[in-house]
Amino acid sequence: MNLYTYHYHTTIIVFKWKNFIFLETMFFKKLFLSDKEKMFFLSLSKKRKIEFLGIRYALRYIGIKMNIIYNKKRKPFLFPEEKYISLSHSFEKIAVAISSYQIGIDIEKLRKDKKIMKIKKKFIRDDESIFIHPNYEEDYLYIIWGIKESLYKLEGGIFYSFLDHYKVSPFSIPLKKDSCVSCWIIKNSYSKRFYAFYRKIEEHYLVYIIDK
Repeated sequence: MNLYTYHYHTTIIVFKWKNFIFLETMFFKKLFLSDKEKMFFLSLSKKRKIEFLGIRYALRYIGIKMNIIYNKKRKPFLFPEEKYISLSHSFEKIAVAISSYQIGIDIEKLRKDKKIMKIKKKFIRDDESIFIHPNYEEDYLYIIWGIKESLYKLEGGIFYSFLDHYKVSPFSIPLKKDSCVSCWIIKNSYSKRFYAFYRKIEEHYLVYIIDK
């Protein structure tokens, strides 16, 4: 497990699980889940069970014993302290962000099948395509996707179009140390600006946005 602590009273955890049997047998009994939660867990696929247990293990690992609950928008937060939390999964890695501020996080694995290249028309705007350097196109696509996914989570999933409702301002790869990417949530009446941070962790890109 890797633990990263960032600014703005925010903790980012990124970890990988390979031994699901160990995770399930050694940790499940320690969660003290309600009967409803246990029934929900048993209904999940193996992949979703790993994510369910892994996230809760990560919280216990850093000493957080609060429960994850969801508001009407299906946006998670920690109870009873009401800290904000954002979750993301990609293959063997799981990312968890815990903050005093609203936050969105995304982690994506650089896939060998180049799927990100095949779907770029679904999330890359015309005004974004002009600053994507062809030599680093795949990296740009993963970062822009991660930014828009983080904005989507930050907003609570209200605006679903990655073309119409989210915009990323021009940036260059690699970024200078401690720099960030300007991005926007575009609404009918107004737009709001945010700043996204990213880093590459092995074969994954991690992106997070804090609404401070």
